[in-house]
Amino acid sequence: MGSEPEAYEINRRAAAVNELLRQIGLSNGADTEWWNYRAYDELGGLTPTQAWLRGDHEAVEKLIADWYAATERSAEKFRNDPDFMDSLRQKSAAIANQSQRSA
Repeated sequence: MGSEPEAYEINRRAAAVNELLRQIGLSNGADTEWWNYRAYDELGGLTPTQAWLRGDHEAVEKLIADWYAATERSAEKFRNDPDFMDSLRQKSAAIANQSQRSA
C-alpha cells in the first residue's frame, strides 16, 4: 500500500490531467466519459482509468499531453488561415445582427 505522500502526488497528478482536459474543452461530464468509456491503443487497449489504476500514470499523462499539443497545433493552423478567420468574423457578425433583431 502506498504512503500518504505518494497518494497525495497521485491525486495531484490526476487533478492536473483533469485541468488539461478542461483546457482542451472537455467539461460537464465529458471528462468522466474520457476517463472511463473509451480505450486507447496508446494505453494498451485500456481506458485512462484502468491504466491509471494500474499505475501507468506517465502513459495517461503522455496521451493527454499529445492530445493537447495536437489541439494547439490545429488551433494555430486555423488562427493563421485568413480565409477561415474571415469566415468566423462573418458568422459572428451575422449571429450578432440576428440576436439584435430578435431583441
